[in-house]
Amino acid sequence: MVNDVADTRASVETERQATMHTGPLGSTIHVLRADPQTVVELASIDWNRSFRRVYLDPVRGLITLMAPSRLHEEFSAILGHVVDIAASALTGAVKGLRNARLREPDSPPGTGMEPDCAFYVGEKARAYRAALADGKEAADAFFDENAPDLVVEVEITNADESKIERYADLGVRELWLLRDPEGSGTPLAEFLALHPRPAPRRLTSSNVLRDLTPDDVCQAVADVRLSVNRDERTEAVARIVRRRQRASVRVREGDTPYAARAG
Repeated sequence: MVNDVADTRASVETERQATMHTGPLGSTIHVLRADPQTVVELASIDWNRSFRRVYLDPVRGLITLMAPSRLHEEFSAILGHVVDIAASALTGAVKGLRNARLREPDSPPGTGMEPDCAFYVGEKARAYRAALADGKEAADAFFDENAPDLVVEVEITNADESKIERYADLGVRELWLLRDPEGSGTPLAEFLALHPRPAPRRLTSSNVLRDLTPDDVCQAVADVRLSVNRDERTEAVARIVRRRQRASVRVREGDTPYAARAG
C-alpha cells in the first residue's frame, strides 16, 4: 500500500500542502491538499488498511486521514451505545450505520466521509429496515438516496471542520460534536442543526432525539464509561432519558394554564 501511495503521488504533478495534527484526544490527523483528479485517483487505494477515518473530498481538493487514539475509539463506541438506547426509548426505532461512507450518489467511488457514528431514527429507520429486508441492492439504494438523521463526530480539529458543511450539503439533519479541549477525558457535547439550511445552527436540545440536551449526553457518556456490564450501560442511558421525559412533562404542564387562559 505504501508503494502504491508513493507511486500515485509521484505520477501527479500538483502543488499540495501536507500537515499533521494531533487531536485533543490524542488522534493523529494528516491533511493533504490536491487537485480534484488526484483525490479521485487516491480514492482507489484502500486507505482503511492504515487509517480508520478517511475523508476524501474532490470538490475541495481535501484528503484527511485519521489514526484514532484509544480514547477516541472508546468515546465513539460509548456514544453509539448512548444513541442506540436513547433513540429506541424516545422514538421507537433506530438503525446504526457503522463504517458508512457518506457521499452524493454521483460522487466518485471511494470518496466522501466516514463519520464516527451515523443513525437513521424513527420513520427513516423503519424504512431502512424494509429496504434491508428487500436485499442488498435495495438497502444500498436507500442508503445512497437518504442521508442519516444524526451523525456523531468525536474529534474534529480546525483542520477538518469543513466536514460540518459537507454533512449539511448531504442532507444530514443533525450533528453531535464531542469536544475535549483540554484532553482531560471529560468531554463536552455540542449539537448542531444542519438541515434545513442555510447554515449550521447550535441547538440547546436535540431535534432528532426529542429534547435530549448536550449535558444529558455528557452525563450518559460518563456513566456508561464507568459501567462494567450491559445492564449497567443500559440503565445509565435509561436514567437520563427518564429524567428528560419527566422534565418535558413538567414544562408542558406548566404551559397548560397559560394556554387555557389565552383561549
